Amino acid sequence: MSKAWRAAVTWVAAAAAVAAGAGAAHGAQTGADAGFSFTAEEYAAVPFGTDRATVWQTVVGAAQSPPPGSASGWCQNYTSTIQCSTASGDYVPYGNFNFNSAGILVSKQNEFLYKPAAPSMTLARYNQVQLGMSEAQFWSIVPKASCVVREEAYPNWPATTGHKLAYKCDASTGLFPPVAYFDLTDGKVTYKYQRALT
Repeated sequence: MSKAWRAAVTWVAAAAAVAAGAGAAHGAQTGADAGFSFTAEEYAAVPFGTDRATVWQTVVGAAQSPPPGSASGWCQNYTSTIQCSTASGDYVPYGNFNFNSAGILVSKQNEFLYKPAAPSMTLARYNQVQLGMSEAQFWSIVPKASCVVREEAYPNWPATTGHKLAYKCDASTGLFPPVAYFDLTDGKVTYKYQRALT
């Protein structure tokens, strides 16, 4: 993971905390988080190829998306991204819906929306993974129960070429455990990075 990307992730996590406002129609929470009801299920349910207005209506419930830079409850509308948080505060789960120049959903990213079932990633396993490996080879080394999808993208939509799956594979539980990141593009490992694995 590049320094620039790590910085962007940190900024996005911090920005997620500022999404606030009305949203009681979706919300069942009380107190400070009453306007937040975005869920992992809503994130997963939005299909690629959906236009921006439909995504906004699906996750917010409003018929028309506001101008870029404005917010509605749990979602913030940026120039090429809609970012939705599950709660207020720092390091809360959030999802990003990213659009191409035609306003079509081509990428989804999330942080903390999903937790691995049984985190057990190790440095030894990380070191066995080589760039260019097939997906089958990758999963023969990396324990699936340690990983969650943090990004999926179809940059050439509607073509499926360039399909990207980015995984976050944890070594243990907690907010910032030792972790490995892997990108698979068109079924091949194209990127790997680890932090504090042993």
